[in-house]
Amino acid sequence: MRLDRKIGAIPYLLGLVAIAGSVGGAVYIGYERSLHELEERAELIASELMSRSDAISDQFDVVLHALQAQPAVAEPCSPANIALMRRLAIGARTLRVVGYVQGDRLLCSSYGHHGMGYPVGPPRYLSQRGYFIRPTVTLPFAGDEKYLMTTRQSSGYSALVLPGQAMDLPHAPDDVDFGLFSTQGKRSMLRRGPGEVPESWYATAFGEADTVSFRDADRMVVMKRSGRYDYTTYAAIPLTYMNQDWLQASLVFVPLSLITGFSIAALIVVNAMRRHSMLNLLRQALRRDELFLEYQPVVDLQTGRWVGAEALARWRGPDGKLIAPDVFIPMAERNGLIERLTTRVIECYARDTASLLGEHADFDISLNFSSRDLSGPDAVARLKSQLAQADIQPRQVVVEITESVLVQAEDVRPQIQALRTMGVRIAIDDFGTGYSGLSYLTSLELDYLKIDKAFVDTIGTDAATKNVVDHIIEIAKSLGLVMVAEGVETEVQAEYLRQRGVQYAQGWLYARAISMDALQQTVEKQRRPSLI
Repeated sequence: MRLDRKIGAIPYLLGLVAIAGSVGGAVYIGYERSLHELEERAELIASELMSRSDAISDQFDVVLHALQAQPAVAEPCSPANIALMRRLAIGARTLRVVGYVQGDRLLCSSYGHHGMGYPVGPPRYLSQRGYFIRPTVTLPFAGDEKYLMTTRQSSGYSALVLPGQAMDLPHAPDDVDFGLFSTQGKRSMLRRGPGEVPESWYATAFGEADTVSFRDADRMVVMKRSGRYDYTTYAAIPLTYMNQDWLQASLVFVPLSLITGFSIAALIVVNAMRRHSMLNLLRQALRRDELFLEYQPVVDLQTGRWVGAEALARWRGPDGKLIAPDVFIPMAERNGLIERLTTRVIECYARDTASLLGEHADFDISLNFSSRDLSGPDAVARLKSQLAQADIQPRQVVVEITESVLVQAEDVRPQIQALRTMGVRIAIDDFGTGYSGLSYLTSLELDYLKIDKAFVDTIGTDAATKNVVDHIIEIAKSLGLVMVAEGVETEVQAEYLRQRGVQYAQGWLYARAISMDALQQTVEKQRRPSLI
């Protein structure tokens, strides 16, 4: 196509300005997008560290409160008190040691009486809530591990945790600085990365917000202040990560902007941002009914017979890859989408399971409820309605709740009672990984206790926590709860559990999560009368 020279230079200049403007706009949008994503990435690290730290602090409070609740005449290092420490340590997954400190010496702990005691050194500082903090304590019976010790000033009772429980974040690269420091004391508690915490960060003003972000030298920094405890978490990511993202974005947006102009390029940028937003993808998936269920069989350990299954939510992204539930379920909880997600799960459950449960009255299938689902009557009402429409017997339904829900016992009690009135049974899931004390376990009527895979994995190993599974089994027996072991992968594990009276198991030794069609075929085959 020949350019018309009669129109003069102005249209061409305007064309060049439009092209230059579209390129400049695409580059600028790419820069802002990359900067925003970098900030989101830093906030994700700081948020996860805060979530883990608050969970550990919750366990500290539960354990130390239980110890302080003992009669004033009780000796801190009496056999009964040491036994209590041991039970508390077993019931709290992240705590490794519970003990009593006097004069900077650990006199006794959940590992027993220590005679004259082990030196733990002076505390680094006293928190606003009255806790002495020692970030790097070593113990003779724990090898070279360094513990974070929290000691109640008024009682000397202490709890120790490995910093890695909070700090081992797999998605945080080595050159990212993150950690937490005392908000009031301006002292570093835990940190990872090549850099120190600048003094200026301690004085950062939050105002009414609990999160602030800023650029410091060559890093994007996000800081989050705990609403319950005396610490602030931070994450600092080098801006070089943004430059890499910016370059990649420019390689996409600039050619498009040269061809289509500023308006189309801007539209492509906005749409690309939306397509790449996990939250928006989840919203779209819920609108389009893209979520579905797979079923993890539950096996009778004595007979090998499949007696039930657990319904597990699944989401396949636009690229065809499965997105892990531990990614999208917490996202749904944080962003007010969990009710829609639970509604979808209940609908799929009722549709999928009606035939199988109707044909086999001795088979049951469980589904998971979050703490939000149990905070009000809506989820229970939806489940009741769907079961009635599908003609599913409630006695064949098990609702699994996490141990952390038990902390809100008074809030969830009406919903749990409503489920039990329907005939639905209740299972406590992942026992030992939540933040409740053993006292909460008896505060609600439960039917099943599921032993977490983390404890099953220690069977037949030399892990320090290898005996925890035995204690959990004894707890379940004492409370009259039916036991289901999760994550069973070897016959050694299955035999160990079988000999100790665990009734049921699920795991890859028997089957991975499968479709309802595959589940129904196997159940039919197992129950088909033999011709011999």
